[in-house]
Amino acid sequence: METRADDMDLTADPLDVVEHVLNAENLPFDRTDDGDLAFSMAGDWRDYELWFAWRPEGDCLQLCCSLDLQANTEQRAASHELISMINQRVWLGHFEVWPEEGEIVFRHALALPHGERPTLAQAASMIDAAMEAADRFFPAFDFLVRGAKSPAEAIDACMFETVGRA
Repeated sequence: METRADDMDLTADPLDVVEHVLNAENLPFDRTDDGDLAFSMAGDWRDYELWFAWRPEGDCLQLCCSLDLQANTEQRAASHELISMINQRVWLGHFEVWPEEGEIVFRHALALPHGERPTLAQAASMIDAAMEAADRFFPAFDFLVRGAKSPAEAIDACMFETVGRA
């Protein structure tokens, strides 16, 4: 995701910075009733629903990306096992299963010193990290949830090495 010069007013709402990034990329978005900023992006495997939230109590900008996969009650233990295998391979952010509905999401946060706001590049980088992780590991979660594969089989299926030349 490309951004223009970081000339945003640092006194602005942090989500205004994200809006600027989304506008620059011609991505439609909505502000939710909670004040979050929601949008969709096309990935390699599906369109993902993403949302940013500003948490002033922790001076933290948070990004969530839904994989639109739910682990049912019987799959919860296996999904947590798979997540522990995957999160070892993720450098920024992490995957988790939300306890209420079993939804599998990717979360990433940016802690900011009090009064600071994210730059355009930081907001764009958060989106890039979420999309990269979602596209890289979606097949493993899909194999587990829909394909009834074990966590080891699911991770093996998406972590193959390409050999030779094209």
